[in-house]
Amino acid sequence: MGTRRRGRELAFQILFQMDLGRDSIGYAIQYFLDLKTAQKDAAAFAEALARGASENLKEIDALISQQSKNWDFKRLNSVDKALMRLGAYELIHELGIPAEVTLNECIELAKAYGSEESPAFVNGILDQIRKDHAPLKAAPRPASESKRRRPKKKAAP
Repeated sequence: MGTRRRGRELAFQILFQMDLGRDSIGYAIQYFLDLKTAQKDAAAFAEALARGASENLKEIDALISQQSKNWDFKRLNSVDKALMRLGAYELIHELGIPAEVTLNECIELAKAYGSEESPAFVNGILDQIRKDHAPLKAAPRPASESKRRRPKKKAAP
């Protein structure tokens, strides 16, 4: 398993623990044993994602609530909620990560940890958040930026 994939899985588990146990981010990270035994880079990525999602929880939860029409946010299961929080944070705040990667990783985690309906539900909500609130990732680069200029060759002596 790749470092970032493992990091996302750990971040999801931290966010799940926060929701289920009503724990603070600091407590969840401090007592999450898998984080302590994980590869250093995966643990650092997980902690950064979990802290980022936690620090932006009100904004993220509002976006999820807005997109999950006909669903009371408080009644969403903790697995789906944690995955959508992780995905929404990445889509909006981690501009270096392609949206397609974020969506795919959250869907794969939903398949592994969620209910039969979780992958489609998580995908639907996150894709709508991507379309409505992550324009920097979705917008194509102007043609002038996408062409790389080759350095001029020096004349032979």
